[in-house]
Amino acid sequence: MVTLQVNYMHNLKTITILGASGNIGQVLVKYLADKGYKIKAVGRSTPKFKQDNVKNIAIDYANQEQINDAIQGSEITYMLIGLEYKTKIWERDWVPLVQRLIQGCEVSKSKLVFFDNVYGYGLKEGKMVENSPLNPETRKGKVRKEMQEILQEAHSNKQIELVIAKCADFYGPGITTSVLGERFLGFITNKDTIEIFGNPDKKHNYTYIQDIPPALELLGISDFQGVIHLPTGQVHTGQEFKNILEKVTGKTLKLTGLRQSTVFWLGIFIPVLGELYEMMYQSENDYEFDSSKIIKLFPELKITSYEDGFKETLDWYQKAYTK
Repeated sequence: MVTLQVNYMHNLKTITILGASGNIGQVLVKYLADKGYKIKAVGRSTPKFKQDNVKNIAIDYANQEQINDAIQGSEITYMLIGLEYKTKIWERDWVPLVQRLIQGCEVSKSKLVFFDNVYGYGLKEGKMVENSPLNPETRKGKVRKEMQEILQEAHSNKQIELVIAKCADFYGPGITTSVLGERFLGFITNKDTIEIFGNPDKKHNYTYIQDIPPALELLGISDFQGVIHLPTGQVHTGQEFKNILEKVTGKTLKLTGLRQSTVFWLGIFIPVLGELYEMMYQSENDYEFDSSKIIKLFPELKITSYEDGFKETLDWYQKAYTK
């Protein structure tokens, strides 16, 4: 087994988190700040973190100088920026943004931990693993593939130290738009019919949002570089997820699937569904995201059970709906 050097808090000055106001950014800032790191929390508008060791910064991600300034002095930069979920915007803006990040990290000699999804893999038979070939058929997937290739070329050329941390679909408190979001877990707080995106008979697995920050911390402060999958639960069908939810709540539930043909027609009137349509292959086919490698590298990392994750998420929805 490969032994990694992990330098906990050793000579770390500052960590930059780009996209700090997003779902992952918020939990990562809190987690790292609570552990005593000094954080630059960066967003398009000024983030609102109140910890003394967090500096809130607003920048224009299209401005190279502002990106350089945000990264300057940081030994680790976490890239959690999200662009509007529109293919044309992705094709226009993602690659130039990646190139600016590379320059910013190269100038500051900051290790880049790039948070990524699985779109670049395309449809896979069997497990998605770190060395799975990039073979996307969708336009969004092709953008992600190009981004990864540019990042890896910069790493190969020794311009930057690089981790590409890939994540499955994630769920948890505050995550309303996930497949296991408001239409699945959120519904349970006020009715007994739940809905899952795609075919309920196909297998899928999900990452619990609170499992992400400990993994990102270790990937940043260790000497690991390369592509890695973040800790993710086991695969289940939609029907099996319903059974878990019934066990957690003690309710008898009805499950429906939002299928591809329905998404196509709804997408004519609901733009976000129109943007999701090309990605429906993920929910209409088996989807198994393998994260065994990171658990072997960092045995201290844990994967929250779906039972516990559902309980914590349902509690959040209950509080959110009763405010």
